[in-house]
Amino acid sequence: MLMDDKAALHAIKAEICRQAHAGCERLDMEKLTAVAPWSRRQMERRFRECYLTSPARYFRDCQAEVAGKLLFQGDDVLTASTRAGFASPGRLHDAIISRYGMTPGEMRRKGEGVTMYYGTFTTPLGVVLMAATERGLSSLRLCGFGEKLTESLQEMRDELPLAHWVEDNEVLQTYADQLVAYLEERSAAFCPPLDVIQGTTFQREVWAELRKLEPGETITYKELAERVGRPSAVRAVANACGQNNLAIAIPCHRALRSDGSLAGYRWGVEWKKRLLEIEAHIQLQTIHN
Repeated sequence: MLMDDKAALHAIKAEICRQAHAGCERLDMEKLTAVAPWSRRQMERRFRECYLTSPARYFRDCQAEVAGKLLFQGDDVLTASTRAGFASPGRLHDAIISRYGMTPGEMRRKGEGVTMYYGTFTTPLGVVLMAATERGLSSLRLCGFGEKLTESLQEMRDELPLAHWVEDNEVLQTYADQLVAYLEERSAAFCPPLDVIQGTTFQREVWAELRKLEPGETITYKELAERVGRPSAVRAVANACGQNNLAIAIPCHRALRSDGSLAGYRWGVEWKKRLLEIEAHIQLQTIHN
C-alpha cells in the first residue's frame, strides 16, 4: 500500500473517531468521502481491507467505546447515551452488552457489583480454571497439571479487577460435569451458555463462526477468514483464535493451517492434538450410532 493511501485511510479513520466523539447518532458518509481520494465504494473496500471492518461498524465500535468511557467516568445511562450519540438508552444497553458483556450500570460502577464465580477442576486434560456470571460461562483456561494456575487466575481477575470474585466450585459444577462428559466421550457436544466479557467486533465474528463447527470438523485459518468476509485477514483470524479465553467452548482448536498442520494453540499444541483426537472419536461414535 502506498504511503498516500495509508495517510488517506488514517484520515478517514480519524474522521470516524471525531464524529463518534462529537456524539453523532449516525456516520456522516458525505464528510467521510470528502476526506477520501476515492469513491464511496472504493473507500469502503479499502477501509475494510486495511482495518478488517467497515466504516459503519467501526463507527459503532467507537460509539460504544465513548459510551463506556463516559459510564466509567460516572455518567448515568441516559446522559451517556445522549452524549455518545445513541438514539435511546436501550440502544446503548444493547451495544454495551454486546461489546463488553456487562450492562451499562455495571460498567458505570467499573465492574463493581458484578459477581464472578470461579473454580478449578480436574479433567482428562488436566486442571482447568473456569469463571462465570449468572448469564453464562466467561472463561475456561487449560492449566495443564496446575503449573499455570496462578498465572491464569491473575490474568482472569485482571480483566475485571473491581468485580466481586467468589471461589465457588458448586456454582460451576454443572459446566465442569458437562466438560468432563465431553472429554470422556460420553457427550456429543460441549455448548454451555456463554457470557463473553472481552473481544472486538472482529474477534467475536471469528469466535461465532468457530462455534458453528461440529465436533470433529476442522477449518483452515484461510477458510475461516473467508467465512467472516475478510479473505485477506488470515493472520488476524489466527490472532483472534489466540485471544480466545474460552477454550473448547469456543473451539479455536478446530482451526488449522492450510497444509493441515496444527500450528500454534494458546493452551499448547499437545492439548490441541488431544482435543482433535477426542472429537474424532466422538464423530465416529455418532456415525456408528
